[in-house]
Amino acid sequence: MYKQILERLLRGILVVIILVLSYFTLKLSINYIFPFIVAFFLAAILNPFVTSIEAKWRIPRSLATLIVISTIFLICTGLLILIITEVIQGTTYLLERMPIYFTSLLEFVESILEDHIFPFYQSITSYFQSLDPSHQATIQENIEKFVTNLADNGTNFLQSSLLQIPEIVGFIPGLLTIFIVVWLATFMIINDWNNLTKKLINLLPKKIHYFFIDFQQGVKKAFSGYLKAQLILILITAILILLGLMLLKVQHALTIALFAALVDLLPLVGTGIIFIPWILFTFITGNYSFSIAISVLYMIVIITRQVIEPKILATSIGINPLLSLIILFITIQVWGIIGVIAAPFILIIAYVLFQSGIFLKLFHFIKG
Repeated sequence: MYKQILERLLRGILVVIILVLSYFTLKLSINYIFPFIVAFFLAAILNPFVTSIEAKWRIPRSLATLIVISTIFLICTGLLILIITEVIQGTTYLLERMPIYFTSLLEFVESILEDHIFPFYQSITSYFQSLDPSHQATIQENIEKFVTNLADNGTNFLQSSLLQIPEIVGFIPGLLTIFIVVWLATFMIINDWNNLTKKLINLLPKKIHYFFIDFQQGVKKAFSGYLKAQLILILITAILILLGLMLLKVQHALTIALFAALVDLLPLVGTGIIFIPWILFTFITGNYSFSIAISVLYMIVIITRQVIEPKILATSIGINPLLSLIILFITIQVWGIIGVIAAPFILIIAYVLFQSGIFLKLFHFIKG
């Protein structure tokens, strides 16, 4: 009895040690291997298309791989050009309207100064002059300290911001290098996919090989479901924004709706990167009715997305909405903003691992 318990305990400790070592190994090496991990996932997604083109067109696999990768690259480049074009058109329109907006802003600031700031300043000045000289000296000293601290903090902020500019500029070549490495690795993996899979089959035991096949199919199914869910959410967001802007008779409503739908993919920020500055600007310039209208539209978009997103994810991937909420909360607490980006992938991998029965197999291994 005690021997059986001891064996289970040792097997459990072995599993924990392997998991901990795997975690730290991945953590220490992720900065060096993540381009190849991305390339592997891209290759796994694109390989069926390459195989299909190779079989139907009867062309060499390297040519079929080049066609697929070039097509994906051209599509991404076209989308980027479309976004840049829309941004340029929107910026041009904004620059044309800027003198009107600036005049309205100046009139609003002038009215604030005349109605509130100047009377308040005069009342403060009269009250200050009525104080004792010692109190006046104390107040002046505190004001000077506050101004000095404010100037020092502002200077430090500007210096730190300027020092970060070379780092940001230096990050661009590294990003370009990673982009090139990812696509080259993707091309090589797809082109040699059959040989790599054969070697992997020969090296791995049958049980592990079957597990990897199930894992790969599960990831494909879950990831395609996640992409489908995101496309549905983007479409719903674009339609809501387009209809709202058309009701408000806003010019370039389609451009704004498309751009807002694209930035909706950004974690945490989403459509707020467009609507929040827009709401603040219209409020400051005194256009209160329009500010309230687009605030209501923004709230409708946010509430609709928050309500339907768990249901759509659950339907597309097959994951319980409560489980997705729990994993999202944990990843945010552990990794912050990066956790928001990583949460869908962790959710997909955890779901696929659960469906493959790996946790149950580990339990049976520990139990013996």
